[in-house]
Amino acid sequence: MADIFYFLIFTPLVISCLLTLALATIALSSYSRTGPKIKHAIENNFRLYAILAFLRLSAWSLIIFFFLALPGPIVLFAAAKFAHSEPLTLSNSIFASLTAIALSSAYAASDHLLYIPASLQLSCQFRFSRLLPLWRRLTPNRLLLFKSLLIAITLPSSIVSAYYSYLGNNNLLTYYFIVFTGLYTFVITWNKYRSDRLPVTQSGSNKFNIVMIGVDTLRIDKIGEYAYHRKLTPNIDKLCTRGVLFENCITPLARTAPSLTSFLASLWPHNHQIRDNYPDSAQTELPQDNLIRILNKQGYLTAAISDWAGADFKKINFGFKHMSVPEDQWNLKLLLRQGPAYLRLFLSLFTHNRFGKHFLPELYYLAGVPLTSHLGLECRDTITRLTENDQPFLINLFTSSTHVPFGSEYPYYNLFTPKDYAGDSRFIMGDLSTAERIVESQESGLETHDLSQIINLYDSCVKEFDDEVGKIIDHIEKCGLRDNTYIVLYSDHGTDFFETECWGQGNTLIGSDPSSRIPLIICGPGLPENVKFSHVCRSIDFMPTMLDILGMEIPKNIDGVSLLPYLKDNSNPNLYAYQETGVWMGKIPGLHPDQITYPDIIELLTIPDIESGTLVIDEKYYPTVIEAKNRSIQNDRWKLLYIPTYHGPVYQLYDLKNDPYRDVIDLYPDIVAELRPKLDEWIFSPTIQ
Repeated sequence: MADIFYFLIFTPLVISCLLTLALATIALSSYSRTGPKIKHAIENNFRLYAILAFLRLSAWSLIIFFFLALPGPIVLFAAAKFAHSEPLTLSNSIFASLTAIALSSAYAASDHLLYIPASLQLSCQFRFSRLLPLWRRLTPNRLLLFKSLLIAITLPSSIVSAYYSYLGNNNLLTYYFIVFTGLYTFVITWNKYRSDRLPVTQSGSNKFNIVMIGVDTLRIDKIGEYAYHRKLTPNIDKLCTRGVLFENCITPLARTAPSLTSFLASLWPHNHQIRDNYPDSAQTELPQDNLIRILNKQGYLTAAISDWAGADFKKINFGFKHMSVPEDQWNLKLLLRQGPAYLRLFLSLFTHNRFGKHFLPELYYLAGVPLTSHLGLECRDTITRLTENDQPFLINLFTSSTHVPFGSEYPYYNLFTPKDYAGDSRFIMGDLSTAERIVESQESGLETHDLSQIINLYDSCVKEFDDEVGKIIDHIEKCGLRDNTYIVLYSDHGTDFFETECWGQGNTLIGSDPSSRIPLIICGPGLPENVKFSHVCRSIDFMPTMLDILGMEIPKNIDGVSLLPYLKDNSNPNLYAYQETGVWMGKIPGLHPDQITYPDIIELLTIPDIESGTLVIDEKYYPTVIEAKNRSIQNDRWKLLYIPTYHGPVYQLYDLKNDPYRDVIDLYPDIVAELRPKLDEWIFSPTIQ
């Protein structure tokens, strides 16, 4: 019996140790972590942490290899008993263990390649197009057959082995096979558990609920209301007919952290002090109450659900009572825990599930990996759970669905890409597997990008997000919440597709900058329906507008105003929208030739608090970063742009209605005379400086 246990357990364990050692060696020989590089002198402080993180991932690799290897000898044992042939030997147990690992890994890789190829490509260290011949042979039915065969061989073999062990009065072996059967059955069902239940009881609250559905980097011109040639957003379009679409809502800074903070706190970035995506610990403590804290005081249950794009909801102290949000993505400790590429690639095959979320969240929430369907399901579950309480609730779902690298799940990534396309942007935008390649891509012009295919991928992402929006709306109605729930659809910013000579967001502010306009839709009880509010408003106006809709007191010390009084007759509030650019990762095309600049992101970032590992802008460069920002002011028609150069400021004027990308400053001196004092006052205010 000892020999049998040796072959059943110790042989798979030894094989798993050897494979883990081989994988770790390969990973170290071509070490490439996620995130931007930083100065060696700083990264050296984290050597011990990096070693421990590497050992942790290696340990999980060993556990997974062992878990995959165990069924091999069991299947061989059952076959030998059934056929009355020779029992297990060392050689055939080694072969069986390796075969089990190979088959299970092949299934996991094929599953990812078909359903979420972005997950594989982001950690790949070779030309991903080499996998296209295999990808073309994959179908959902073939994968289902492959999986069914693996299960049909493994679990019955374990049951047969338990039966023969029982007949042979070998209780220890019998218990082992029973435990194995139960464990594998539990893991398979637990990992694939999906709940979409309706509430058992209804909330007794007479207050209104709020469901916010946000998405990173959604351009407003992709919504069907703008007659885009692809009908991507039928569900978002339905929301427009049920409420108010703010067609000209401007974010003051088109980067996620400052934009979301302005949206919820109703403050300009210079007042809440978050003016880039790298706030320090002092900046994350907001100077006053925001929408979430105000609702908490009114008895609301507040919850945030997000993937890597919404890590700021945890990093910045908004006050959400319940959070299903990853850690700060701009943190060297997190980046080190994600490990080197090959180790990360192997583990990613087994972490796009509940196991990954609970035990390896740094890989489950890996930047660029689409989680749209996961988050949509979690949002619906949260709606159900909170509906059963007696308190009103606010749920804020924020996804990276439309964020670069524009990866979507099956079958969405196939919707618009030509069948014969075989370029590097087949599944995601080009090769963006490292921060250095992202910087290189941002510094390059249109001629180096396959723009038509990038837009195909982006449109696929928009379509997937819209379908998830539809599922959430349907769930709200099935829960009986339509008449007492406000639905808010929003984005933090749009994105440029070389309209301003570059791609990305918040880089130049030139003309009718597509990254500055955000989709904002509010619908619910008491609001006018099918209203297109075309006047300029700002994302800072959302918080006071929402409080006004709820009948709550609006704080006095905010920068935004309530738009509710202007909605019923669609009147113009005559507001000015101010903007500033974000932090450039490199030398961005489209900048003024004499633009004030600063070092690249490698030199720019530092870690003042070694204990936390948070990446922030080096304080010695921060004044230059602020000085170098382009600023603008705009109303319904005109936009005046301020560009700081080494020879003094340069101003440009754009007619947003008639010629949105041509500088017409020499043609309209009266408009400049009206707007420049307002812009200069905003730029040179002591509080802003």
